[in-house]
Amino acid sequence: MFCENCGAKLQASAVFCPNCGRKVQKTELDICVSCGAKLTKDAVFCINCGAKVQSPPTPVPAASDIPPSNLVGFSTRSNAPEILAAAKSNRKSSIGCMWVLVFVPLIGFPLAGLLMEDFPLGEAVIIGVGVALVLLIVNLLGLRNAKKPMWEGVVVNKYSKERSEHRGGDDDNYRTYTEYTTVINTDTGKKKTIVEKDSGRDMYDYLAVGDRVRYYPIFGTYEKYDKSKDRIIYCNVCRMLNPIANDRCKRCNNLLFK
Repeated sequence: MFCENCGAKLQASAVFCPNCGRKVQKTELDICVSCGAKLTKDAVFCINCGAKVQSPPTPVPAASDIPPSNLVGFSTRSNAPEILAAAKSNRKSSIGCMWVLVFVPLIGFPLAGLLMEDFPLGEAVIIGVGVALVLLIVNLLGLRNAKKPMWEGVVVNKYSKERSEHRGGDDDNYRTYTEYTTVINTDTGKKKTIVEKDSGRDMYDYLAVGDRVRYYPIFGTYEKYDKSKDRIIYCNVCRMLNPIANDRCKRCNNLLFK
């Protein structure tokens, strides 16, 4: 027996449909609804009045059983005007930060050379210029990479390693940490890696081997192709963790890539 309203399958004793709540109309499937005559098994027409036998409606899947279509496939929101505006704003902020980082050592080291007797001014200027040039090159490379086209690929491997680094000072001043690596093979045959440390292992936990991903250089973030089984989604603009039900990021209010 099936519900006349939504097509859900009903128990014989059901009074209301458990899917849509409509009251069940008790009708016998072997009785003609036009004349009340007994129908033969698998009859298409009533042999008494010729009326066509009404077959039970095809069950309709419940809405909760249908995965949201916007959670499977890469989002088109990367081209939304407000996302493009956010990308432009991020680039301006990056350029501003770059110049701040460049001018701080250019001014700071010579100033320290003037104020500190044991720090010669000439040496301070040389060190300041050197540090500023290094920071300028690093930031220019970052801005250049941000202008590269986005790419897609598949996660092929994940692994972690215990590493140690010297923290300066004494020879035995070492820190041990865990390095998490996620390996992606791009569609063009290149190998990309995401390297994270200790608790900052967001992509390592979020991505699984076999996941298809898209990388957005302008934001330095990744989007998963199939998000239908996820409970969380990362904002591709500010990297904030959001519930999958959210349509906008709870921190920067930009559209989530769904």
